Amino acid sequence: MTVPKTNRRAFLKKSARFYLGLLGTGMLGTAFSVMGERFWYKINTFPLTVKNLPDAFKGWKIVHFSDAHLGFYYDAKHFRRVIEIINELNPDILLFTGDLVNTGSPWPAQAISLLSELKTPRGGKWAVLGNHDYWSREQVKVSLAASEFTVLENTHRFIENERQRLYIAGVEDVLYGRPNLDIALDGLSNQDCVMLMVHEPDFVVRSQDYPVCVQFSGHSHGGQVRIPLIGHVVTPLGAKQYVDGLYYIGEKQLPLYVNRGIGTSTLPVRFFCRPEITAFTIS
Repeated sequence: MTVPKTNRRAFLKKSARFYLGLLGTGMLGTAFSVMGERFWYKINTFPLTVKNLPDAFKGWKIVHFSDAHLGFYYDAKHFRRVIEIINELNPDILLFTGDLVNTGSPWPAQAISLLSELKTPRGGKWAVLGNHDYWSREQVKVSLAASEFTVLENTHRFIENERQRLYIAGVEDVLYGRPNLDIALDGLSNQDCVMLMVHEPDFVVRSQDYPVCVQFSGHSHGGQVRIPLIGHVVTPLGAKQYVDGLYYIGEKQLPLYVNRGIGTSTLPVRFFCRPEITAFTIS
């Protein structure tokens, strides 16, 4: 059967419009992922039950952020909004789980004034280093310390309230450091309340066997690009098993939270994976 020319012409026009529409949608999606979504910060709020939590800390708010990657298509103008959001959340404890700067970035010293704008909560400002930080490790440590962050490298400290203690521990980066939980947790027991900060989330396969009550991590960026109904496309080494959100690990059901982070790496793109700031009310 021969298709009439007028019908064929109409069919070709409709087809052209359809494929041009797909192309346009793809271009708009790409533009939004580059220019829009990666600055569209999401505030996630959760109640979080923490084993052994002393009564004096029940109801405290922990704010967790990660992976700023300053210097990689991300500068002070963008990061200042994150500072404002965190201050508006009014945390009792502030946690940063690494990658302040991107590999090779000259940003560390310039970050001091920004990080210093973060109010110091009653429970302090705490940080560990990420794999990208190791390329300018000492400068990053100086910048964080100058901004009143306590940087934890295979060690722990405590917060005291009403003569009760909450312990904050941190280890060196898994990929470029020498993380050592035996040293970091030396002197602590299963009766203590210990919150562990580790840049790479998959480290939980080791930390679950130690006196740790909750682990906070970043590094994964949530995959940066997520396909609806499928999920993340690719994640870095150290975030292959645990990518995004709250998990309960092993027989002890150890809580692990993986923060999607603020910035990006490799490509300045986020798609169905908004940057995240997380607020927990602990009990």
